[in-house]
Amino acid sequence: MSYSETRYLEDKKILISSIIQNKMDKEQAKLVFEEVNKAVSDYSEYTDFILDTGNVKDVTIASFGYLMKAFSLVKKTADYMVIVMQEDILQNFMLTNPELFDFLAVFFNIEEAVEFIESKR
Repeated sequence: MSYSETRYLEDKKILISSIIQNKMDKEQAKLVFEEVNKAVSDYSEYTDFILDTGNVKDVTIASFGYLMKAFSLVKKTADYMVIVMQEDILQNFMLTNPELFDFLAVFFNIEEAVEFIESKR
């Protein structure tokens, strides 16, 4: 069973990994990490990366650690990691782990994330 889907916007050289599950625990996040690792290898010509967690409605702190570990595999955009997530999850993690947001650029949809990336080139 796959926990994420990968899309490559070839014309923009943006790799997007979208988590397709609506609940994310530590074990599922580990599998997403492995899938991101494979996607990065398969599309090595990408220049920017978006982790789309917009479908996730329930996430544990332990799983968030694995998702952040996935970012260690990818290229940064203007020194930011680009992530898409729901506003209520963002607010929860900003309250519990504010230091994470020093290097995250968070958006509520992929289109805004792509616009951010293009503006930083």
